[in-house]
Parts: sequence; structure tokens; C-alpha cells
Amino acid sequence: MIGRILRLVFDSVAGQVIVLLVLSIAAMHGVLTAYFFLSNPSTMFAATPGETAGEIGAAAHMLAAASPDERPRLLELLKGSLPSIAACSAPVPEAADKVRFGPLAARLGDAATARKVFDGRPGPGDEFVGPLFLVLKDGTCYRLELPEGEAPHFFGPGTTMLGFLLITTVVLVSWAMVVIIGPLRRFEAAVERLRDMRSEVSVPEIGPRELRSAISAFNRMRARIGKLMAEKTAMLAAVSHDLRTPITRLRLRAEFIDDETIREPMLADLDHMAALAQVALVHLSGTDSPEPFDQTDLPSLLQTIADQFADLGHAVSYEGPSRLAARVRHRDILRAVSNLVENAVRYGDKVVVSLNKLPGRRLAIAVADNGPGIPAAEREHLLEPFVRGDSARGSLPNSGFGLGLTIARDVAEAHGGSIVLADNPPHGLLATLEIEG
Repeated sequence: MIGRILRLVFDSVAGQVIVLLVLSIAAMHGVLTAYFFLSNPSTMFAATPGETAGEIGAAAHMLAAASPDERPRLLELLKGSLPSIAACSAPVPEAADKVRFGPLAARLGDAATARKVFDGRPGPGDEFVGPLFLVLKDGTCYRLELPEGEAPHFFGPGTTMLGFLLITTVVLVSWAMVVIIGPLRRFEAAVERLRDMRSEVSVPEIGPRELRSAISAFNRMRARIGKLMAEKTAMLAAVSHDLRTPITRLRLRAEFIDDETIREPMLADLDHMAALAQVALVHLSGTDSPEPFDQTDLPSLLQTIADQFADLGHAVSYEGPSRLAARVRHRDILRAVSNLVENAVRYGDKVVVSLNKLPGRRLAIAVADNGPGIPAAEREHLLEPFVRGDSARGSLPNSGFGLGLTIARDVAEAHGGSIVLADNPPHGLLATLEIEG
């Protein structure tokens, strides 16, 4: 348990900074406290109110039990623990009140009565400050002069040190969280928001010098990666464009083949090549979506998708609220859900599109089918581009290019969410887009 807590604390910069600050402050206060007490031994070893009351009570009982002739010699012996004790040189002041409560009255018992002149209303411990009179049962009076330093106070040196330690720790930890940890968390949030490396938006270079250097290096890396991605996309766009012309010429020539057993497979292969090039280009260019986030009525959008597939003869239905607005990229969500539904109708004969509101601002768009499903071991791998499973789904004819799930994943991540693939009992696949709305 302790090891887990230590790993949790030292695993983050915030935990390390807080531990460093607390240890530094504690060490500093420890040195100051030791110096204070060592330079003031009387404060360090001062008796507590209970101990002082016990000493005074014991002295009173011994004086009351001794004979008048023995009391002077006993008084000298008592000065070892109570240096200020002496016989009264004057009568007890009339303004002196009897100490009736507290540890001193309990220790004295019937042996003597303690009297004290209080300034105003007495408080706890006030009887141990200044002159104190002990009147024995036979009327003999003794006076003790208790110094001001021996008075007990709640806000003593130890309590003051602890309070100051707590305050300084809270202040410095708060400062560290704002000045040091705050920019790190803003950097992390900015990097999470900056999912498209080809975007011209850079992470603001704010915070300490080391953090600014890290952000600057990240921005330079992002610019280099964005340039490479733009060059790659431009190259693929050029290849796709150049492929259209020979594919079109081949298709025209294939149309003149008289043998249908040769012509139809050749035309199908050419159509497949053209579609593969087009889908690949759309996927690569789609990572840089210029579409803004707008308020969209998701139920209307999902119902429209379901109706479009139903018009093509597929059993697709929508289940969920009739009204639910969210800030999303309309075309991206349309594209992602359409890809999921297209996959679902390819492998199943019944598809249900549903919408649910999750805690916070999160939403779940689910597409469930009754097809053969995807084994759990293959699901993560099938999210990669151009990957098709070797299971029953991938072995079916016209199983696509392996980009539907990839596009849906990219759209979900662009909306601050993810895609989750699960079983749809008794059989089938449940693909869920969890997004921020």
C-alpha cells in the first residue's frame, strides 16, 4: 500500500515538486525550531501547567504537615523547584480572589488556599502568572512570584511554528501548482487539442524557460511532421489523379471484349482499383478537416442515415431521443456513422443505430448488427488503415478496403473521444462512438 502511494506521488511532476517543497520547508523550520529552543533552554524545558500545579500542591502539603519551627529549613529546600517561594512580608491583598477551579485548586486540596489578584476576568492558566499567595490552614502565608514566561499559552512557540509551517506549505504548494504545474497541464491540453499535425496553429510558448524550450521543440517537430504529411498527401493525390486516366482507358477497352466471362471480372477489378484509390485519398485528406464545430441535432442526423440505408432495402432503424443538440462536425459524424452502418449491413441483416447521453458532456453513438462479429483479439488491429480481419467478417465477398473503422476512429478522436468495439449478444458487433458534445 505504501509503495503504491509512493509510486503514485513520484510518478508525476506535481507530486515530486510538492514533496520537494514540503521537505524543504520542514527542514528549514526544523533548523529554526532547534535553534530557537537551544538558544532558550527555559522555554524548551518549561513545566506544563499540570506540573507547576503539582509542585505547588506538594510544597503546600509539606509546609502544612511541618511544624512552624521546621518550615524555614523546608522552605530553603523547596526553592530548588520553586525558586520564588517565600514567606509573605505583608498581608494578602484584599482584592486577591480564591482560586477555586483548575489543576492548582485540585492539587492543593485542604492543605492550603491559593489566592490571586486577577486583572479582569480570570482565564485558564492566569493563576500561574505573576504573584500567587498560598494560605495554609493555620493562616501562614507564602508568596510565589511566577514569571511571565512560565505562563501557558495556546499559541506558544511550538504551535506558532507548526501554524507557520502549514501556512507556508500551502502557499508554496499553491504557487508551484500555478506557476510550474499549470503550464505543464496547459501544454498537455494544447497538445491533445492539436491532433492535426498539418494545422498552422502552434502551442503557445508560455511558462518557465525549460517548458518554453520543450514547447518550442514540439512546435518545430509538429511543423516538420506536418510538412512531411502534406508532401505525402500531395504525392498520393497526384498518383490517384494520374491513375484515373489509365483506369478509364482500360475500362473503355474492356467494354469491347466480347467474352462476358472475361469482360465482367475485368470491369469489376478496374472499379475496385478506382474505388480503392479514391477511398485512400479521401482518408488521407480527411485528417485535416476544415469543418467547424456547430450545433447539430444528432437524432435527426442519425435518423437520416438510417432512412437512407432503409431506402436501399436494408433493415436499419434508429433508437434514442428525438431531440439532442451537440457541438460536432456535422459531415464528419455523418461520414463516420455511415461507414459503421455500411459495415454493419454488409455483415448483418438487422442494424440498430442508437444515441445515449453519458455523464458530463459525453455522448455515445452505437451501431449494433447481428452479423458474425469480430474476435476480441483482432479488434484493436482492425482499427488500423487498410486492415481487414481474417475472421468470418473479413472472409465475406465485397468486404471493403479496411478504412471504415479507421475513419470512425479518427473522427471520434477529433471530437475528444474514442471508438469501442464489443460483442452484441447473442452474436454480432457493437461499435460505439464516444464523443464530447
